[in-house]
This record gives sequence, C-alpha cells and structure tokens, in this order.
Amino acid sequence: MFDLIDECGKDLAMCGYETVELSRYNVTSSKLFVESKKQAKSLGFDMGHYFIINAPRLDLLMWEHKSLLEDEILKRLSFLFEKNKISRKSKVLVVGIGNPKIVADSFGVKSVEKIPIMPYSKRNRIFKIMPNTFSNTGLNAYDMIRLIVEWFGVDWVLIFDSLATTNIERLGCSVQFNDAGLTPGSAMNNFGLPINRSTLNVPCISIGVPMMISSRVFGEKREVIFTEKDAEEKIDFLSTLVAEVVEKLL
Repeated sequence: MFDLIDECGKDLAMCGYETVELSRYNVTSSKLFVESKKQAKSLGFDMGHYFIINAPRLDLLMWEHKSLLEDEILKRLSFLFEKNKISRKSKVLVVGIGNPKIVADSFGVKSVEKIPIMPYSKRNRIFKIMPNTFSNTGLNAYDMIRLIVEWFGVDWVLIFDSLATTNIERLGCSVQFNDAGLTPGSAMNNFGLPINRSTLNVPCISIGVPMMISSRVFGEKREVIFTEKDAEEKIDFLSTLVAEVVEKLL
C-alpha cells in the first residue's frame, strides 16, 4: 500500500497527472483528479482531487520556502473547499492522526495543536481531536471521529497525518492534500478504517507529509521504519506552515 499517489507505480500521465514547476527552489506542484471508480481501482486510491507539492531543497533552505509554499497550499486548499462546498460557517472537526511520542509520526498532532479554537464561545464551530494510535488507546480513530461527527453535527472533517514514502529523498520534502480522506496506518500495513466521505457522509480533506520509509524499500526482509535526523525540525516547520494556512480558511 502506498500513501503518496504518485508512488503507486502506474502511468499517471494516462490518468491526467500534471506537474508544473514553480518559480523558485525547484518546487513543483502536481495534481491528479481520480473521477471514476474504475480509475480509482486501477490506482489503488479512492476517488477525489489530489495535489502534491514537492520541495527537494527544503533541507537546505527551509524557512526561505515559507511564502512560496504558503501561497501554493492556500490556492490548492481553496480549490478543495470550493469543490466540496465548504464555507466559513461550517462546523469542522480537525483531526491529528499519529503517535505524538514518535517524532516521525507526530506531524498530525503537531499541526492540530497549532490551530486555534474558541472553546468558550457560543459561536465556536471548530472542534479538535488527537486520537493517538490504536495500539496505545484500544480505540479506532474512525470510531471516535464518526461519533463526534454525528453527535455534534459536524459538516466536514480535516485530517492531518504523517505518511510513508518509497523514496528517501522525499522525506519531509513533500506535502500531499486531497478530498479523498485517508486510511490511518495503511502504508505500514496496519490498516485502520477509511476516513472519507463514503464512511462519514461528510467531506473529508486530508493533509499529509511523508516522514517514514520502510527498510523493505532497500531490499531488507525484516521491516524497520526509518526517518531522518532532522525530522523534528521539518515537522515543526511544516506543521506551522499548514496550520497558518488552514487558519486563514477556517
């Protein structure tokens, strides 16, 4: 199972995959719209609109990328909001998937922590949850999210998560966002239940960053999950970046 749609091993150009190079730092922005069940089955991904930003020089010029990436993420997320008829008056549940005690798996929690809410205001319409992992809680993230969506009449769900990649050079250097939702733990073969419009009956937008790679990518039989030594710094930067963009839209 793959987290990044452009690592699925298929000829994406035949499916309408497009990539454009932005003005600086060799940053590229790609998009793929999976609009039929047949296409979704072929790719192994759910139907939806997918965007991926790749920033290969993020290691060297991290904060110099901020304004460029901000503008691009804001533009793409605005498109997803419009496609899913999401307004500023909608009730949203913001979800941080992952184990905050493991650096490589903490992007979801770190991002959600940085999104402000007004819990004591009667006008508050932003709810946050960080369900941790099933192995730590015995509770499936999907079940918790579904209960909150139904009980509080949530209009849409925004999910953040660390992803896995098959290319070591993409660790902490890509951002994927879509309105197809996600399946927690899918790339590590630890399948949770899908969190998407089909299972929750509300739009689900997900934002993920690849922070993990399996030793099996390098031909090892025993699976070990690797990350990079500056993972904490990258997660701090990227979680701050996406949280600030999301705050502008909520």
